[in-house]
Amino acid sequence: MDAILISKKRDKWFKEPWLLLVAGGPAIVVCASIFTGAIAFRGADKVVAEDYYKQGLMINKDIQRDAKSRELHLGATLSLDVSSGKLRMQLKGDGLLPDTVKLSLANAAEGATSVNEVVHRLPMVQVSPGIYEGDLKLVSSIFSSSVKLFHIKLETTDWRLTGDWFEPEQKVAQLGMAK
Repeated sequence: MDAILISKKRDKWFKEPWLLLVAGGPAIVVCASIFTGAIAFRGADKVVAEDYYKQGLMINKDIQRDAKSRELHLGATLSLDVSSGKLRMQLKGDGLLPDTVKLSLANAAEGATSVNEVVHRLPMVQVSPGIYEGDLKLVSSIFSSSVKLFHIKLETTDWRLTGDWFEPEQKVAQLGMAK
């Protein structure tokens, strides 16, 4: 018998279907992961505050001050009087009210993309029983900017009240005890 040799013409290596199946899948995964990594790196949010350790240490103190405000049944109403340049507050609660309290107004830094915030501190002085006033000149015209939302903290060494104030030029703010 004569041996008949059948010669098969071989395709080039890059035209082999098995090569595309074996190497193509991992190659697509590598490209997709590089693309996803680039998107994540460019659009990453800063989720941890710069002073996270200090904030963590203050949590127990804040919990105690919130409990004290509940015990004293404290509540406050803030109103803004731009014409006189005063911030007025009515504070109600059981027990003796202090002569002065610290008011902190925090808002996001303008154009900020991170967790940074601008904090303005304003001393509030009691002008009559339960009525306090603060001079807006001390916080340098923060209400005339485009900021519409403030986080408010009213505090003494013993207690604190917190809340949010949306559109301060048009609405009053109600601060209550933390739950």
